[in-house]
Amino acid sequence: MFNNNNNKLVFNKLIEEIQGTFLERVISKYNGDFRSQHFDTKSHLYALLYSNFMNCKSLRELQTQISHNNKLKRIINIPSVSQFSRKNASRDSRIFEDIFYYLISKAKSRFGEYKLIKDFPPLRIIDSSVIVTALKLAPSLKFDYEKSVMKISTMFNGEYPERINIVKGNINDRKCIDNMFRDKDCIYVFDRGYYDYRWYDQLTESGFKFVTREVKNSIVMEEKFLDSNINKDIYDTEVIMGSTPGGNLTFNKYREIMCFYDNDEVITFITNIFDLSKEDIINIYKKRWEIELFFKWIKQNLRIKKFIGYNENAVRIQIFSALITYMLIYLFCKKQHSKVKYSILIVTRIIRSNLLEIYYRGIINLSG
Repeated sequence: MFNNNNNKLVFNKLIEEIQGTFLERVISKYNGDFRSQHFDTKSHLYALLYSNFMNCKSLRELQTQISHNNKLKRIINIPSVSQFSRKNASRDSRIFEDIFYYLISKAKSRFGEYKLIKDFPPLRIIDSSVIVTALKLAPSLKFDYEKSVMKISTMFNGEYPERINIVKGNINDRKCIDNMFRDKDCIYVFDRGYYDYRWYDQLTESGFKFVTREVKNSIVMEEKFLDSNINKDIYDTEVIMGSTPGGNLTFNKYREIMCFYDNDEVITFITNIFDLSKEDIINIYKKRWEIELFFKWIKQNLRIKKFIGYNENAVRIQIFSALITYMLIYLFCKKQHSKVKYSILIVTRIIRSNLLEIYYRGIINLSG
């Protein structure tokens, strides 16, 4: 599919992370090219990556750009819009999922464990975001009487997502994240939407550390006052939560850290970590905002905000293609020895301007 005239394009430089025997194996594993005489899996993948790099607004815009650009036509077998739609609906989305996790493993092996706070255990921030469309366009993904929704549950380490679960929007948040808890040497951070006292006990008894917000009107029984900072109006207490033994009463003890602010707002944190200061716990929870910034970034810069297909498989392919694009840009940023958080938007804009230009060292120049 490639020839010497295209091997040094910026686009090819980016996607070389996923070329070679790995890509051949994953396509073969899921029989991705079965009955695909023209629009094969590589063309499908590269077209969607190009769409994300260039932020194409629709399949028709993407198909038009490919069919009218000689450089792209040498890289991608041109599909019709209907072919594109059919393959989004039917080609196994696990191909794209495996490619995403392959890039995650590359990032970990090259750069090691990312620590969002120096000298602290790694943080794993958990939250979900949704993609919404009209019910009449995707009835199989029905959420309520007027819209269809897909939910992206994400575990984020501060630089990139380490685990992704994509489910229909009506699946309870708590049920989407159990397989994300694997590493006992990190701290999990999640908001109060995931609260479940029995689950807190399960995490604690399994050796997982967490920090979360307490829900309003929760039932908490003080066991022991631990500490306070009167100047900052912060109070630290050992508690058990719930109301009835055998019901939702916790078997383990937790820390309740309560902060009072000038506007009479009270924010309360719950954790099973007893060997960090109350200020450290508050600072850890504040880092939860990083995942909100990540969701905002991918929705603004990649093709993830609107459906390009209307069944679950098509949406999964769309989401994993966007995440693959993010990881390709991330790995490129890290090669430049740049701070990803501050440079990834600039790099994305430069890539967008130079995607089909000949690559040379220095073409992506962060110094301007």
